[in-house]
Formats: sequence, C-alpha cells, structure tokens
Amino acid sequence: MMNIKRVISTIEKNYILSNLKKGERIDGRDLWQYRDWNVKSNVIASAEGSAEVSLGKTKVITGVKYDVGTPFPDLPNEGVCTFMAELLPLASPLFERGPPNEQAIELARVVDRGIRHADCVQTKKLCIKEKKAVYIIFVDIYVISYSGNLIDASGISSLAALISSKIPEGKWENDEVVWTGKYLTGKTLVNELPIVSTYGKIGDIIFSDPSLPEELVCDGRISISVTEDKITSIQKSGFATFSVEEVEMLGKKSMEFGKKTRKDLNLWQYKL
Repeated sequence: MMNIKRVISTIEKNYILSNLKKGERIDGRDLWQYRDWNVKSNVIASAEGSAEVSLGKTKVITGVKYDVGTPFPDLPNEGVCTFMAELLPLASPLFERGPPNEQAIELARVVDRGIRHADCVQTKKLCIKEKKAVYIIFVDIYVISYSGNLIDASGISSLAALISSKIPEGKWENDEVVWTGKYLTGKTLVNELPIVSTYGKIGDIIFSDPSLPEELVCDGRISISVTEDKITSIQKSGFATFSVEEVEMLGKKSMEFGKKTRKDLNLWQYKL
C-alpha cells in the first residue's frame, strides 16, 4: 500500500466499512462498479504521443518521448520501453516535491509489468540496426489529480499515449542513423491491450476501483493485468491476504472488466 501520511478518523473508517458490508460505497457505487472514464489523446504537442485520462476525479497525463541508443548485449535486436511516474504536489496535499519516492516507483513498476509481460510494445520493431542502434521509448506518467486508484488510470493513459504515438523512422546508413521522413506509429508498435484492474480489501470485503477514502482505510489491494485471453501480471500490496479462491475469482472479474473496458473506451480509435 502507499505510505500515505494522513490520519483518517475512526468514525469515517467505520462509516466506509458499514456501507461496504451492505454492498454499497460512500459515493453510491456497488462493490464492483467503476467510476466514469474519460480519455483524450494528443494533449501534449511536444510529445511523440500523449493522453489524458480521468477515472472519476483521478486524472493522469502520460507522454511518450524517444531517444536512440545501443541495445542491451543480451537483446541485440530489441529496443527498450521504460516507464516513469511522478506524483505532482498539485495533485494532492499528500504528495511532496522531490525525486520519485516509493509510491511513484511502485506505480511505474506495476504499470510497466502489466504492459511488458503482455508483449504489448513490439520491441523488435524498435530496432534500427542489430547491435548498433535501437529506439529507447520513455513513457512518462504525471498524476494531475489524485482521488484513488492511480494504477488503473495510469495503465489506460499509458496505452492511449502509446497508441497515439508517432515516432520518426530511422535507418542505418554509413555507420549512422539517417531519418527517412516516415514514422513508426502506435498501429505498428502496439500489439496487445493489457487492461489492469485494481481491487481493495477491508477485512473480508473486496471491491473494485477504490476511491481515495477507501484506499486510506484498506488493509491491502491487488492489481491484475489481463489481455483478451490471459493474465499477464498480479501485484499485491499491503498486509491483507487473498486466498487462492479469491485470486481466481478476481482473475475472472479482471477478464470481464478488461473486455468491457476495451469495448467501452475503444482505445484503437486514437491510433494515427
């Protein structure tokens, strides 16, 4: 769980818990209901790809940039896609200025893992010349407004930014990179759409898309990333435990959420 420095009153915690026991949420949702999504692409003119995603009052902006470098020795014909997250102080009084802290590192790693293990970004298509030059793609996540469940919002924002990306195409000539005037687009680079779903747990009650007050009183949470036909990653945090039966149930829920989210958001509409 995020190490949030805030004291939440016992009265508020008991109120949240009493509602959850009745299958209700303090914002009117049922246990498995997500808040409303809103997605915009190409919101940063200077980026190769970008997206702004809102999940309820949580808002995240993601930008895609690139560089050219040498490949890793054990992956001579593959480029690199790396993720970074920044929790801006304007997003919440809970965030402080300074280098990425544990919360930001956790957020970036969970989003990265779900996308990487799904073979989402076609890293071999990021190779300009084997052993010589590859693209290094930077996916930078900026939290603009924090109202709970940053992981799911950041996952969708990262996908939309990658899909909308337009990266200059280079080729290897005379021992250097020469630009062709063409572009690599998200249609070429993105293969899968892994959707991450996050669940909170208080006592023995599990629910999806935790809001900020719910996150503050959660015993733990679990995030599950899925493609259309398989689970690609599972990340648990906090001291809550999840039984095998609960994980299996949430895996099925995540497949359902993933299918619905792909249909509702139609992320491929943002490809160039």
